Amino acid sequence: MHLTQLTAGEMAAKLRAGQASAVELVQAHLDAASTAFVYINADEALAVAADVDAGKYDHPLAGVPVVLADVLVTKNMPTAAGSAYLDGWVAPYEATAVARLRDAGLPILAKARVSEFGMGHDSGAHEAVAHYQAPFAVVSDTAGTARHIASETGIVAVKPTYGAISRFGVVAAVSSMDTVTPIARNTADAKALHQVMVGADELDPTSVEYNWDFSSEAAVAGGTIGVFNDQPANVTDDAWATYQAGVKSLQDAGMTTKQVTMDALEQAAQAAHVIGAAEFSANLAKFDGIRFGNRVTPDNGTVQDVITASRGAGFGYQTKRRIIVGTHMLSSGTIESHFYPAQKVRTAVINEYNSAFNAVDAIAVPANIQQGEEYESTNAGIGASLAGLPAASVAGLHICAPTYADELVYRISAVVESTAGAAA
Repeated sequence: MHLTQLTAGEMAAKLRAGQASAVELVQAHLDAASTAFVYINADEALAVAADVDAGKYDHPLAGVPVVLADVLVTKNMPTAAGSAYLDGWVAPYEATAVARLRDAGLPILAKARVSEFGMGHDSGAHEAVAHYQAPFAVVSDTAGTARHIASETGIVAVKPTYGAISRFGVVAAVSSMDTVTPIARNTADAKALHQVMVGADELDPTSVEYNWDFSSEAAVAGGTIGVFNDQPANVTDDAWATYQAGVKSLQDAGMTTKQVTMDALEQAAQAAHVIGAAEFSANLAKFDGIRFGNRVTPDNGTVQDVITASRGAGFGYQTKRRIIVGTHMLSSGTIESHFYPAQKVRTAVINEYNSAFNAVDAIAVPANIQQGEEYESTNAGIGASLAGLPAASVAGLHICAPTYADELVYRISAVVESTAGAAA
């Protein structure tokens, strides 16, 4: 089997056993590089790999290469976040998640393609992982997008509890939902990557301190999983059959199923669109060509002319549209009629999850949902993003659990994955 076809865990085992070198492993992935990447970090990745081979790192994953979505800021690589406004920008600081990967000795292969500011369904990181160009990657999940793309590409995405992994150094889109998220071809690799980055950070006031025990191998038997008994209208027959197979695997593993009804989730997508647009417009206010971002200077232009020209040239159509919608949502009058009610829906969603978790340990719903128009579209992960819950997309199921129950999500995900793998 080619080195790139192995799981991250298998790669790490080969390195520790001396059956492959880190330089060989990194070079094999560099040889497989594609247009999924917007910047290839070959020289540095090979240098780190050489240091791993020389025994300079002792982390279990040292030498296993990783890819970053191009919204994670790096000191020695450009960070454009998919936008012409940041084209060529190299930051003087680095994301905490990236620093922790470096400290552990994981060679950073490349920065991967993203939709502008990560707000969309184009993800080179998912493409690279699915096509064996990287064993795993780090992305930012906003409103369930990373989990939805994972369900489409057949890989695993696990969103941590909000604040479990520092957001410092992530180009902000929707601050209250942006979550640094590991993606991989299997649950174990996602968990291992998660463990490298997890933990409080004084540079991120929203990060949390919690003593997670990811070493637990406790069986899920005896637990209760909330499920849907009726097929939703936006779930195809094939997706429903996959979901039911996943639920059966949990029943076979000893979990009790209990029907849950989540009425507030029917409004979650609309609330997320309103809140998301408002926060997005606020976060991008700094991009004016004066304080931040590439500048366009018209002849004899005023400061306002510079701002107008810079924003016009720097932002793409969808970004401009979101900014306009978000600015309107925060304007006088509309903030009372739209933004505040959206926040009330968010509270209702949180309360509904909390109520459900009084009766079940976790909730599993179909991960594969048909999409509508852009501002009518939804995905299985929006509710978990609004509520800040740990959640995973795996083998056609979207699993979420109470705050801080990240390790439970991984254990349930592993059961579903093992059954799906056996069936395949």
